[in-house]
Amino acid sequence: MTPLAHSAPVPTEPAPDQSAVTIIPGSDAVKWQPAPVMFPHGTKMAILTGDTSKPGPFTLRVMMPSGSFIPPHTHNLDEMLTVISGDIQHFVGQDFSATQQRNMGLGGFVHLPVNVPHAIKAGSQGAVLQVSGMGPFSMTYVNPQDDPRNTGR
Repeated sequence: MTPLAHSAPVPTEPAPDQSAVTIIPGSDAVKWQPAPVMFPHGTKMAILTGDTSKPGPFTLRVMMPSGSFIPPHTHNLDEMLTVISGDIQHFVGQDFSATQQRNMGLGGFVHLPVNVPHAIKAGSQGAVLQVSGMGPFSMTYVNPQDDPRNTGR
């Protein structure tokens, strides 16, 4: 007899909620929308999973047009960012200092702890970024005059 035959019965656990599974089979199935007004004009966004306005995990993609930039800003959460296509210049700090700038290409990744100021500039081909975190999500510009909500984009 094997040792397993003498083990205690395992209680049956309820089946996981399969309705909560998100599957996006390819990039052509991503549903792009104009990004919220807190992002620069021309930026598009796709929510892959979760709800950025509620507590819990989320993943979204941001499509930035060629040469567009998101001025220095912070988030109320840890942000994980991956370059899905194109390339960006990523700046950490209160301004566009070359000493704190990194060029990031396909597959590039950055983890930004809560409230770390940073900025992003899309390369000549534009960029698609995947962003993950634990909601709710908010974005605060270092300089309020950079906030598209204050300038009408």
